[in-house]
Amino acid sequence: MTDPERAECPLAIARGAVREGLAALEGFSDLLGSRRIGPRALAVAASEMLPACEALRESFAALALAFVAAFASDTEAQDQARTLGTHAGTCVAALASALEGGGSLSDARRRLALEAAVRKHGAELRDTFAVGELLAAAVAPTPTELDLVDVLEQRFGANRAAEEGVVRIAVDAPRPSWLVVDRHVLGGLVELAAPIASRRGTVTARLGVARSSSGGLIVRLSPAPRNAAATRLVLSVTARGDVPGSLGIARVAARRAKLGFAIDAAAGIVSMESEREAT
Repeated sequence: MTDPERAECPLAIARGAVREGLAALEGFSDLLGSRRIGPRALAVAASEMLPACEALRESFAALALAFVAAFASDTEAQDQARTLGTHAGTCVAALASALEGGGSLSDARRRLALEAAVRKHGAELRDTFAVGELLAAAVAPTPTELDLVDVLEQRFGANRAAEEGVVRIAVDAPRPSWLVVDRHVLGGLVELAAPIASRRGTVTARLGVARSSSGGLIVRLSPAPRNAAATRLVLSVTARGDVPGSLGIARVAARRAKLGFAIDAAAGIVSMESEREAT
């Protein structure tokens, strides 16, 4: 086993444990939302969620430690991992506090309040893990010559923009648009850029491309102009909430994947520049 493989083993285990914890939380959220589940069954499920919250807290803490070990010589990445772990711990603590709150679940107001809290903190934790997945991709990125449009279409799909909780990206790029990139880092960066370029989903973002003087591909996301011509491909990207340190993680991931990366948050513009394509 090589050194990178050894480093990734604890990271893979920690990521799997977090996924299991989030799945359990999702299942409990579904129970709360079902009016066919009575207060007695919910009370039992809620009592079981308290140790599950502690397990989830430990899983996120283990994930942060695994990142620190994997980024042994990258102090910036280690700092971002610790920030991510601290935020996850805060979210889990808020969730546990809501579960421990007084009042019977036979009280409709108490049940609705708990449902709202579980939905809110569950979304925060899912978004935190999604950012963590970008950081995981940055541990050992593998740049490959790929078609930008194919990569994005495979990850985000198309024509699902009417669904709740997504932002739209109109892709104005020829097919193929070759670039050298790690597909997972690219997808994670586009996901983080989408809310910036769409102004939190209030407008459609536009993704355009151009060749740099060095032969690489510049990918630019920005708010689409009013009355912009329709494009053949519109991506539907999950709208993530604000996760502390997410832009720092984006910069770490871009640097390690050898991507140029720049953000103008006021203008809603995010640019990425890949290496020169293979010949």
